Amino acid sequence: MKRFAVMLMALLLVSAAAFADAADVGKSLSVRTFSFKHKQADTAAGIIKSLLSADGTMSFQPKTNSLVITDDPANLKRIAAALAEFDTAPQSFRLSVRLLSAGRTPNAKASRLPEELKEVETQLTLLRYTSVETIGAAEASGKEGEPSLIDLTQYRAEFKFGQYDPASDTIEVSDFKLAKLDGDQLAPMMKTTLNLKIGHTVVLGVTRDAKSQRALMIVLSAKR
Repeated sequence: MKRFAVMLMALLLVSAAAFADAADVGKSLSVRTFSFKHKQADTAAGIIKSLLSADGTMSFQPKTNSLVITDDPANLKRIAAALAEFDTAPQSFRLSVRLLSAGRTPNAKASRLPEELKEVETQLTLLRYTSVETIGAAEASGKEGEPSLIDLTQYRAEFKFGQYDPASDTIEVSDFKLAKLDGDQLAPMMKTTLNLKIGHTVVLGVTRDAKSQRALMIVLSAKR
């Protein structure tokens, strides 16, 4: 009887060990290094952070522009597919810039906007501008990471296309600067960085103060 009890205990221990081994197999992790040719690894880290499992880890290697990722094999496949889509050659985009002179005239009817500006009519109405005149319009093409310049009559716009985010379908327009030509000099008016959703229109305003009767409106739209 005692021997039987010992044997039973031994079998229980073996069974427990077998279950433990099975659990360990389910939690097996793999390590992969992803090197980037076109994009920056630190940017990729922010994009795939949400794809890591609870057991996944990631480290950034700046010298080799790479990420070392530890995760279960199935999840690593999903991460690899996402990174392959991310690390593509710089894509080309176009930025459309239109400058409007907007004014507030008491008891005046709102000016009829041209068809290409109907998308921003609501925004202009909310700002109580009743007269709108186009000063200049132009378009610039460029690739991710490239600087661009647009001349608009008496104004100049400079910017650089940043990185395109396929998840949100947005392109970063970094260091967008608008300046007015004053003789041979450029008088800076504004500087900003923004993410533009492809095909959507964004309106920025430049004015001396919120109560000013006139403002310069910058209408931006990014396209492929």
